[in-house]
Amino acid sequence: MGRALRRSGLRCEGVNIFLADGEAAFQEVFHFHLHVFPRFVGDAFRIEANWGTRDRSLLDREAEAVHSGLAALGFPEMETGGRSEPLT
Repeated sequence: MGRALRRSGLRCEGVNIFLADGEAAFQEVFHFHLHVFPRFVGDAFRIEANWGTRDRSLLDREAEAVHSGLAALGFPEMETGGRSEPLT
């Protein structure tokens, strides 16, 4: 999606993707509902949240729970490394 937006001719230097799944996540239309926000430096778009730092051991336990949930659905084991540069 990000690569397509960057190549579209729209002003897009980055992308935020937001999925609302369930009423507690502010979903109002109860089907697959995905918001894609093309972003650029200085666009003033903000998502307000508590961005505080969380304990690493808690994050690791939660990540393992998510991996277990994915495995239960038949998803293959995933790499845990991240990219330092966006795909272009």
